[in-house]
Amino acid sequence: MVRTVYSPEYCLQYLEQYASQENFVLGLILGQITEARENIIHLARTPEEKSPDSGSETSYESEKTESARNLLGVSEAWVADHAKHVTRMLPGGMFVQGIFITSDEDIFEDPNYFSKVRSVLNYTYKALNANQYMYANYPHSNDRLILHMSTNTKVLTCKSIEVGSGKSASMKNVDWKFVPKPQQWQRLDCYYEFDDVYPVVVKKSGISVKQQFQQILESAHKTIESSVIFIDGELKDGSEALEQLIKKKRPKNSVKSAQDTPKSMHVSLFVPFENSLPETVEYLECDGSIHFSGVVSSSVFMYPKATVSETIAAIKQDIIRSLASRFTMHCDALIDDNLLPEEKVCFNEPPRRVLVPVSTLYLCDYLFPGEAPAEALLSVKELLDLQITEADVICDVETPADTSEFDALDRDASSEESLATPQEASQFMYITGICFAMFVLIVSIFVHYYDSIALCIGQLLSRS
Repeated sequence: MVRTVYSPEYCLQYLEQYASQENFVLGLILGQITEARENIIHLARTPEEKSPDSGSETSYESEKTESARNLLGVSEAWVADHAKHVTRMLPGGMFVQGIFITSDEDIFEDPNYFSKVRSVLNYTYKALNANQYMYANYPHSNDRLILHMSTNTKVLTCKSIEVGSGKSASMKNVDWKFVPKPQQWQRLDCYYEFDDVYPVVVKKSGISVKQQFQQILESAHKTIESSVIFIDGELKDGSEALEQLIKKKRPKNSVKSAQDTPKSMHVSLFVPFENSLPETVEYLECDGSIHFSGVVSSSVFMYPKATVSETIAAIKQDIIRSLASRFTMHCDALIDDNLLPEEKVCFNEPPRRVLVPVSTLYLCDYLFPGEAPAEALLSVKELLDLQITEADVICDVETPADTSEFDALDRDASSEESLATPQEASQFMYITGICFAMFVLIVSIFVHYYDSIALCIGQLLSRS
């Protein structure tokens, strides 16, 4: 059976735009796979690779070198790095499904070019697999798409190949269909609150922020995976399609209009009580604690014929992927990963989530404290090859962190530092007590022998 993929028509115009310029272009195919249908949401050109001297590997915003003139000049690591950045912007249930290429070479017939394509896909697969909490690779299939448009003939060809196995896999034909009407998506919104305390053990080298975040991520992953999800306040059958839930809620006498868009569904996560308890209880001598609190906003977009089970998996992926993305970005931005033991209170604020429009749905980006929505425009342009305005960025899905609790703790710690330590205080009290006792002893002796002392003094004065 031939694999069929559905794509919006603007993707064809996007390919033709680069093919008409007779330029070599490579980019990523972004989409969603469900049992009902495989949908492509966007094609994102990979930015031109910059020289090693121009800055960090993970920044696409500095000066570019001369672009690769053909496929053989492409760096596998650069494409994989682009895929990692784009995955952070994808909501749960959506993945990098392959690559597209516009060139004048026949990449499927020339062994050198096809070997390069396979190398790029395998390298990207392994790089995305390195962080399990990113859910970067589609879990149910290792087949990746290769879409090619000839700059000479403008002929479009799509095939797929299995990656990650290490074996020489054969190509399979793929039927790529462009859909003239915009794809309708069912949106599901969720706000999940974290409020947990984790122990901190100080080592000689200090406290690793990355290791502490990894501990939080592992704990959050176990909690989210064990949770039970309610959609619009009800527990749904996993095999039921989302569009069936919409039909049940619609009044019987209402007539569906072609312009009606499905309303957003509200999602709630509940952790069973027995799963919220630790498997074992142990006493641990720790030097401090981390209070991890905040609310994660989740917006997932699903094909209406997708099942409830597929939707639940996408929601859980989205929350964990969002946490993993923020922690990685925050740690990358730190000058020093270690917190010194003498730092009594330290506040870390990972970036917050904002939504950016792509066709008829939203992807996301992350803004650090103090950054304006204009920063998201740069990411969207560089990583997704899209032009949007600042007004298009939805910034109110998450609010900046409330630092009032931290400020209070910081003031308490500062006041404690101005006071003497318990050891110094005990020494001071000990010396003061001895001095006071000596003073009392001298006064007592003087009072007891007052007459004798007065007589001796009088005799000494009379002699003189």
